[in-house]
Amino acid sequence: MTALVQANDLAMTFDVSAPWLNRVLERKPRTLLHAVDGVSFEIEKGKTLALVGESGCGKSTVARLLVGLYEPSRGNLQFDGLDAHAIFKTRQGLQLRSRIQMIFQDPYASLNPRWLVQDIVAEPLIEHGLVHTAATLRKRGSNQL
Repeated sequence: MTALVQANDLAMTFDVSAPWLNRVLERKPRTLLHAVDGVSFEIEKGKTLALVGESGCGKSTVARLLVGLYEPSRGNLQFDGLDAHAIFKTRQGLQLRSRIQMIFQDPYASLNPRWLVQDIVAEPLIEHGLVHTAATLRKRGSNQL
């Protein structure tokens, strides 16, 4: 069985330097932060991978690389045998984004307390064209009860 997700030697480096003019005047070099360096793993279809580590070790950066929010400094990511980061740059990237989703851990940052739960659940379904309105979702839900 081939892996659904394959990450090979993923690395992400952020430039956290002072602005260029400050660096020139103060004669300071660029400052790079190596958030992720050489991460590789495979996830088979139907399997789960838990990424565990202390605060600040790069777990969220790896997740953002997987969903295409960041372009890796090095390495590649394949999803279902295709180069995910190349596809994210094309129109087909929208289809791929509907299959790769990120679930945020902090409910206060990811859930709007003013929304009803049904609206929170409906939003990604409407966005990806699986249902057209929240009312459609409510109608479908009541038929299945």
